[in-house]
Amino acid sequence: MDMRVGHIPSLTWNRLDINSALLKDVPALNTEVDTRFESLPEGVSVRSMKREEADKWLLANAPAEPAEHVMAGKVPIYHPQKFATGLGAEYDSFLRNAKGDVEFIEAAPGAKPAASLLWNIDFTRGSRAAAQQLIHVGEGASLTVIMSAKSPEGASGLAGLGTRIVLEKNAELFLVRVQMLGSGFIHLDDVGAALKAGASMKMVQLELGGGRVFAGVQGELVGDKSRWESRTGYIGRGTSLVDLNYNVVQRGKKTNCEMHFDGVLDDSAEKRLSDTIDFRRGSKGSYGHEKEDVLLLGDDIVNKSLPVILCEEEDMEGSHGATIGRLDDDMLFYMASRGIDEKAAEQIMVRARLSAVARDIPDEQLKKEIHDYIEEAFKA
Repeated sequence: MDMRVGHIPSLTWNRLDINSALLKDVPALNTEVDTRFESLPEGVSVRSMKREEADKWLLANAPAEPAEHVMAGKVPIYHPQKFATGLGAEYDSFLRNAKGDVEFIEAAPGAKPAASLLWNIDFTRGSRAAAQQLIHVGEGASLTVIMSAKSPEGASGLAGLGTRIVLEKNAELFLVRVQMLGSGFIHLDDVGAALKAGASMKMVQLELGGGRVFAGVQGELVGDKSRWESRTGYIGRGTSLVDLNYNVVQRGKKTNCEMHFDGVLDDSAEKRLSDTIDFRRGSKGSYGHEKEDVLLLGDDIVNKSLPVILCEEEDMEGSHGATIGRLDDDMLFYMASRGIDEKAAEQIMVRARLSAVARDIPDEQLKKEIHDYIEEAFKA
């Protein structure tokens, strides 16, 4: 089957095919994925739900997400999902055929566990599987969830993730997602989050492996003074494809959004990044900023970047920027004068760029695995 994912919220000129991504001949899901957590922090519970039960829970507990308005010069793609996610409705339907249940992760109101919930997701060779989670953080609670998706080195298959999140008033969530799959995997990673008044979400995402990677995030800042912060790092090597779609919709008053992207592209890799800050009517006094830095190491790279700011309201502050380029000649000369050749200089810069993204991950073992994975990928 063919599947469209990663729709941007408002159409742009499409000669470069940047409005969405098309996956052709997507294989059907046929196996369950091995998921497990190392320990359960105090105040946090995990139970399994059928997909239909999870959908009903969202309809009953998630805040409403009204569609965009049609305004002068703005042609929105109306999102058919009742609870929006970054990859969109077609992938959401695809997940309904996943083997296994939805894991419902819940932090009780006021709970503030000191330990993180470490969630490991292992994909075997040749598997075509997807794991789904529903995360609910109660009023005034805080939770850290660290999710890592792995496979044997050089393995192939299809690895899907789908996570929907509801944060109650003044709740806090720190979500870490690290992907270290074999180079033959198709990886689809989908997140949708709704934040009520005073809630805040921080997200660190590292897309390090896989041959074709499609990751989408939709953050809905529904409540007043809700806050979003995300830091994303990615690697594209060989003939790999990295496709990222981040949409943060600011609906409440005095909401805040910060998005940063750091990427490395080598050989003949291809990348599309669409990152949208969407100020909706009623979001007066809100702030949004997005920034991308891309390091180009290969000669046949295809890089597509689409930073977008949409606005239906007054009294807003929004900004975006991108830095895309190769290693500076002066830097290479400086390193060469100290006996560091160009290849070694590239490795140093790759490590520095992606380690900066991983720095905030509160798990030393996972940070070591990330370091080793990067070292292996870019070794001489």
